[in-house]
Amino acid sequence: MKTVKCADLGGPSTCTVEIPGATVEEMGKNCQEHVMEEIEKGDSDHQDAVEAMQSLAPEEQQEMYAKYMQVCEEALKG
Repeated sequence: MKTVKCADLGGPSTCTVEIPGATVEEMGKNCQEHVMEEIEKGDSDHQDAVEAMQSLAPEEQQEMYAKYMQVCEEALKG
């Protein structure tokens, strides 16, 4: 199992929480769960990151998603 930081997947630049996963999909799921937990705790930085992603055009969201997938794939190789 490998890890990648929340900030490397679009989270707040200050978030150093390690997101674990054995697959890209697992890392994505675990990151989403982490972000939702932080938002439920009232963390405005994570909420702002989600809103910033949601405000992107669909093409930009696809590009961002592809970048995050690449980050996870590289982490799994390392």
